[in-house]
Amino acid sequence: VAYLIIFHILFVLFVWTYWKSIFTLPVQPGKKYHMSYADKERYENEERPEVQRQILAEIARKLPVYTRTGNGGVRFCDRCQLIKPDRCHHCSVCAICVLKMDHHCPW
Repeated sequence: VAYLIIFHILFVLFVWTYWKSIFTLPVQPGKKYHMSYADKERYENEERPEVQRQILAEIARKLPVYTRTGNGGVRFCDRCQLIKPDRCHHCSVCAICVLKMDHHCPW
């Protein structure tokens, strides 16, 4: 009887955490990481990549962004048009940027 009680308690906890992780929506970066219309227009109209990196660096100076690309530039998502904060990646399944490990498909 004791084993059955322990088993069912553990089983209920397992099922609860499993369903909780599956049905929790992914966390998206905050609105402060989205570029303003004027900044987006300035970034898209610029053709030189080094000037585009400077524009992103100016915008990201106000944000708490520490992770950079391999060449030291600010990480930027072309599809979502936002500056990627730390722990952020673009999910091809959901078609949005999400924070890693807060997402429903980290594998």
